[in-house]
Amino acid sequence: MLFKKETKVQELIQEHVQTVGKAVNFWKEAFFHYLEGNKEDFQTRALATIELESKADGVRKEAQLILYKGAYLPIFREDLLDLLELTDNIADDAEKGVDFLRIENPVILSSWSGEIKIIVEKSQQAFLFFKEAFTMLFKERSATLSSTHRVQKAEKEIDKLQDDLMEKIFQSPKLGLAYKMQLRDLILTIGHVSDSSENASDKVALMAIKGRI
Repeated sequence: MLFKKETKVQELIQEHVQTVGKAVNFWKEAFFHYLEGNKEDFQTRALATIELESKADGVRKEAQLILYKGAYLPIFREDLLDLLELTDNIADDAEKGVDFLRIENPVILSSWSGEIKIIVEKSQQAFLFFKEAFTMLFKERSATLSSTHRVQKAEKEIDKLQDDLMEKIFQSPKLGLAYKMQLRDLILTIGHVSDSSENASDKVALMAIKGRI
């Protein structure tokens, strides 16, 4: 019975990561459509992101329930519960990103859109590196840390891109302060996806070092 519970938990955690990945994919597409002025396609992708965040939340709760009922030894149970929460944060951040665009509807000048696209794309890449590390955790644990290092490297690159773009925005004499602050908040919101991916990746690295899952 315990083995069946552990197998079910692994299946649910893998489903959770896959669902979060789909949410991040739609999040990226939503941002690209918004930046390109395709508002109808943006709305479709934004709603898909929100629906997938809800689905991921449901899968997380199902896995948590089995863990609370005694699957795994306490030392491994705590790590898995933490990983579920940290991975779920990525989907939450994707939802917050599309909500920012839906609610605030910021006007983004073409001079900034290209750089924002790069930040979005690299943020998605950080998640993909995390997903790669997560997969290795269950298949080839010795290869996990190389993938988690890729997440860390991507996160540093994203931080620099964010800082460089915000510096350009705040140095522009033609933009009002309120608009500059709105763009700053947007750029930071995008970066939260990679921040959360790094946090989840750090947990995967710790689990790989500890051993058995």
